[in-house]
Amino acid sequence: MTAKIGQELPFPRAELDQRMARVRAKMGESGLDAVLLYDPENVFYLTGYQSIGYFTYQALLVPLKFMAEITPTIGRFVATLDTDDPVDLTLKAIADLAPHGTLGVETNAWYLNVPAYQTLVAKSGWTVVDWNGVVEWLRIVKSPAEIDRIRLAARAAEAGMHAALDASKPGATENDVAAAMHQASIAAGSEYLGHAPIAVSGERTAVTFAMWRRRTLVKGDVLFLETGGCIDRYHGLLARCAVLGKPTDEMQRMADAIIGGLNGAIAAIKPGATSGDCDHACRGAITKAGYGERFVHRTAYSVGIGFPPNWAEGKTLSLRKDDPTPLQPGMTFHIVPSVFGGAFGMCFSETVLVTETGSEVITQFPRELLVRA
Repeated sequence: MTAKIGQELPFPRAELDQRMARVRAKMGESGLDAVLLYDPENVFYLTGYQSIGYFTYQALLVPLKFMAEITPTIGRFVATLDTDDPVDLTLKAIADLAPHGTLGVETNAWYLNVPAYQTLVAKSGWTVVDWNGVVEWLRIVKSPAEIDRIRLAARAAEAGMHAALDASKPGATENDVAAAMHQASIAAGSEYLGHAPIAVSGERTAVTFAMWRRRTLVKGDVLFLETGGCIDRYHGLLARCAVLGKPTDEMQRMADAIIGGLNGAIAAIKPGATSGDCDHACRGAITKAGYGERFVHRTAYSVGIGFPPNWAEGKTLSLRKDDPTPLQPGMTFHIVPSVFGGAFGMCFSETVLVTETGSEVITQFPRELLVRA
């Protein structure tokens, strides 16, 4: 293509340029002439470009030296039609850079399949090496502009939670609750989420990642509600549990244990604390209350850019047992202490920012077992 293509950038050009400069510096340190990126989160982080077409074939070729621009951040688009072989087009784009060189490839990306990678290695004429996790780690510490997006996303998540609770009453269905949750967050400004929200009731709350399924709510049910907002692909996430009617002693005891773990993690988060320290503060409280064997989840995962099927950055950084990674200001986490199994399960969560002196809870919602008459 030679014509200019209009594109609304989600961040100022200067911020995107700084991100690309940091990536090119890492490329130079690794002796690479170019890298080929397949994760849609990384493509978006560097260019602001987004499309749901990544499930077919989408790649970003980043040369060490700048190219002429067709958009504010992308030098050239190569369209692939249904009848095209996208790998052949990628090989041609690589050849247009130079006949040979060293090419870094995101080999752990979900959307790079084995045949495509084998063809790249066999036919590119370049030395192909693995180049994984570099952009992801650059994404972990958020800029003020990124944190602003997460704050806005949290407001949309809270709107979804309020609507879900208003819809939660005997005789309504899980679908009614999920629809209210989703509609309200979208009306509050949210884009499509990287992960479907959760609205599940009764015994299926005991099953990790169970989703709504037309079940009619009845008095005495536990409801597990997890919602999110997304602004410029950045997510703010929130989970709460509610009971239709008076909670049993066991329901209240479990909720108190999980909220105690959540509070412990929030209190432990500060610059220099390790991932393992924060996990211990959370897990210890839940274990002391007698639910340790049913807390099988990590304490938290990094949150930021997300595309379906995931809204997390957890493959890069999580708060988990014995992890020595030190926390830094600007990191953002979704803290998700949970207890599953048995007759019912529960989770209470917050989106939290590591500040210069400690932590800030970005999501704003009553942190308690919510009772619906």
